[in-house]
Amino acid sequence: MPETTESNFEGSMVRPLVLLMTAVLCLSSLVLAYVTLNEFNRLLRPELSKKAHKIGQIVNADLRRALNYGIPFNDLYGANEYLESTITDYDELIYVAISDQKGRLLYQGGTVTETIRNFVGRLSSNQFVSGTSETGAINAANPLPATELPNSLNYPIPIIVDDNVLGFVHIGIDRHFAQRQLKDIFYDIVVILIVALLVAFQVMLALIVFYVTGPIERLHMLLDLQAKGDFSKCLITRAGDSISKIARYLSQGAQRLHEHFQALSAQLESMFDGRAVEDHTRISHRLRNLGTRFGLSNLDGPTQLLRASAGDIRIPLFIFAFAEELQKSFLPLFVRQVYKPVPWLNESVVIGLPIVMWLAIVGLASPFSSSLTKRYGSRNIFLMGLVPAIAGFIGCGLANTIYEVILWRGTTALGYAMVTIACQEYILGDKVGGSRAVNLAIFVGVIMSACMSGVAIGGILAARIGYQPVFMIAAILAIAAGFIAYRMLSPKIDSKAEVGKESQSSVTKILTVLTNSRFMVFLLCAAIPSSVLTAAFLWYLVPLYLFELGATPAEIGRTMMVYYLLIIVAGPLAPRIVDRFGGLGWLVGFGSLLSSLGLVFFYNWRSIWAVVLAVVIMGMSHAMTKAPQIALALELSRREIETAGQNVVLSFLRILERVGSIAGLLFSAMMVHIYGYETTIGITGFMVCGAAIFFLLFFMITRKQSLAYAKG
Repeated sequence: MPETTESNFEGSMVRPLVLLMTAVLCLSSLVLAYVTLNEFNRLLRPELSKKAHKIGQIVNADLRRALNYGIPFNDLYGANEYLESTITDYDELIYVAISDQKGRLLYQGGTVTETIRNFVGRLSSNQFVSGTSETGAINAANPLPATELPNSLNYPIPIIVDDNVLGFVHIGIDRHFAQRQLKDIFYDIVVILIVALLVAFQVMLALIVFYVTGPIERLHMLLDLQAKGDFSKCLITRAGDSISKIARYLSQGAQRLHEHFQALSAQLESMFDGRAVEDHTRISHRLRNLGTRFGLSNLDGPTQLLRASAGDIRIPLFIFAFAEELQKSFLPLFVRQVYKPVPWLNESVVIGLPIVMWLAIVGLASPFSSSLTKRYGSRNIFLMGLVPAIAGFIGCGLANTIYEVILWRGTTALGYAMVTIACQEYILGDKVGGSRAVNLAIFVGVIMSACMSGVAIGGILAARIGYQPVFMIAAILAIAAGFIAYRMLSPKIDSKAEVGKESQSSVTKILTVLTNSRFMVFLLCAAIPSSVLTAAFLWYLVPLYLFELGATPAEIGRTMMVYYLLIIVAGPLAPRIVDRFGGLGWLVGFGSLLSSLGLVFFYNWRSIWAVVLAVVIMGMSHAMTKAPQIALALELSRREIETAGQNVVLSFLRILERVGSIAGLLFSAMMVHIYGYETTIGITGFMVCGAAIFFLLFFMITRKQSLAYAKG
């Protein structure tokens, strides 16, 4: 089937389904959000009231205990400090104050404004109690009603000793606390809606290709072969749909033709019985020609027609990558939680070591994973890679020391390298439909979608169930990915290793790349700084700095999600911008410069929004430059590719990017220990800016040389 026909067929099916899916999910999510927010708002106010009275009872009991010891009510030593410590234990509290029977404010903790003082001054026990017989009506079992103040809800709890109301404990609950909780729930619902759309989109495309367009394409290929007189192929299917029935009918016909041809061959052999050698030779020759012409020469019958699709990897790769990304938004926080002092390393460096280990193992394991995939097959390596990945997730979920976290993150990285390389080699197989460029775009799109979904959902889960249970959820998802991969990935689809045009040792090939000054400047001033921003800033500094600013894991996850969302949405615009800029070099240079400006402009603005803006700017610029960076690397090393091969150049690029990311992350960790988060972010931004400016200047100076290389 021609590729254009296939894409048009898929598009005609996918577009209306995407619109229908989006409409249904959005409508159901809006209904769910409306019901959830209303129900939450209805239930929260009574719960806040119960909690306020419970806090008041605790303070009340401590006061009465002191009064029973004979301490005067107007001379309770340390009462202010006690109330301040009570405030720190509850996020919803603004103040806790104690007034006497006449409404005079005696002790306070938290923020007590003039409005609150005036209200407390007007409040006296005489407003509620006209005699001792009525004190029972305002005890803890029958609390007084709350009073709405401009920024708080005041809950008065009477202090009753010997049936006398000595005063009141005033519990001030933040009026906006419920609104903030509702806002967080609303943001979580929006995040879940976006993730649901991405998941539904990936699953829908994969199922359409696997169950609809894939079988139709294979049936079309079989029909085309048989229409041309080639009966050498068959389709093996057990489904009961119409397409499968037609495929089985045609395959059975091809099988019967093979059987008849073999029977005819055997009958002719028995007829001659060693006589009429010339006739036997002539008829045998014609019979062989007939078998070759109609594809009937195979003694074992027709062989299976293999035709896979890049869509086969969508669901298993998405689920596995989603599981891996669940920890990105809180990993530094989790490491700091289990951290214990290491004599020869400071805390900031130790917190970054699990990320360093992950980057190092992925970089080292990727080349070996590629070789293993070519030898044992993509599906087998995918399933084998799940073993260390699942072990790593479970190990992190049970880890109690930093050494265990580092060990198990390295184990997870080994599995991640094997799984992702297996998927990459699968879609590059010679029996996989579609062009390599389109298939690689599908691979990158699945990874980016999983990254965006994983960091957001991981933050939400961590905020509600804790860090370590999220690793267990990741292990369960990885197991599910394995079952789906076993079902959807064909065991007979493999890619072919690239053979270089010249026989050279690996060292010679690498030295050939190192002598290209233009490529090395691009690598050191554009590619590596881009990777450093992702590893050091996004994965390391953003979670720690936002947590220090008071952000929850869910808010950290939403912030990091923005980066991947921008890459998904704005990434397709990169080719148009390349044409407008007039070349890859300008786009990569200015994009690298832009990516660091957010760090430079906002590093000294101690605010969550400063970090969000920096992430937005970085996400927009990386969306424009990630794909062009690979294209520019291939363009700058065109002569080296002719001798060393494209795989050597790209592998060298990836390895040095990993090394640069590790070095940049460790450098940032040391800077955090010395200067703090704000200064470290500023230093990182200025260094990337300087590298981008040098790249642009070098690109301008060597532009004529670049044109000469392009023509040559």
